[in-house]
Amino acid sequence: MTAIEIPTFCAPRPLTPAWTVLPSWLPVPGLGALPVNCFLLKGPEPLLVDTGLAALGDDFIAALETQIDPAELRWIWLSHMDPDHVGNLSRLLARAPQARIVTGFLGMGKLQLAGFDVATVHVVQPGESFTAGGRRLNPLRPPYYDAPETLGFHDEADGVLFAADCFGAVLPGMVDATEQIAANTLRDGLLTWTAIDAPWLAAADRAALGRCLAAFERLDSAWLLSAHLPPARDASHLTSLIADAYCGREIAAADPFSIERLAVASH
Repeated sequence: MTAIEIPTFCAPRPLTPAWTVLPSWLPVPGLGALPVNCFLLKGPEPLLVDTGLAALGDDFIAALETQIDPAELRWIWLSHMDPDHVGNLSRLLARAPQARIVTGFLGMGKLQLAGFDVATVHVVQPGESFTAGGRRLNPLRPPYYDAPETLGFHDEADGVLFAADCFGAVLPGMVDATEQIAANTLRDGLLTWTAIDAPWLAAADRAALGRCLAAFERLDSAWLLSAHLPPARDASHLTSLIADAYCGREIAAADPFSIERLAVASH
């Protein structure tokens, strides 16, 4: 792994003939580095998943232009409205006049509150699928997330499962693939990220979380794509690590800011 001290953009890499990852990394002081990935679906109606870090806007646009003319983009799928996912949205929309934003109802509301024109937003309705250039993406809510508007998807054609922030990991440094990460390092990185991004998991219903993780495994995806983990081929390894930590006998530490801790400490 390569340690970093500043936000760093890496060269785009093809995953399938249709899907390309646009990877970047954000230093996390005292902890290591966090991947920040966007993904491009090529085809008759090109689709970009998330728009990356504003701090790397020039690099992001330049990398995207090596793959496609931004003016050809037809869709921009926003998993949720956190700054690391919408950081280059304004710049991109200026270069992609045909592009429509894909999100849910709450996502559209947050965009409107942020001052974006929502006239071109395509709102994904509950229970419906989304089609881009004949390719069907089935929207889904990942097992855990930090924003209630979060939407991932499953691409049936290539077996690509996009999980938004879910299965993110804080790592010692940059690496190309999840399979290159040592087991203990991956486990520790996953648990560090969940404690930061989804601290409520420590109080989640274990059975409900377990069922959701099992459903992810049953999709038997060829690729599991997270916004905050290098592309992974073995989804079951990731789900088992989370299940062991939050559904089994080994329970991760409770949220240090939980109301329960305050109540106990005050008596």
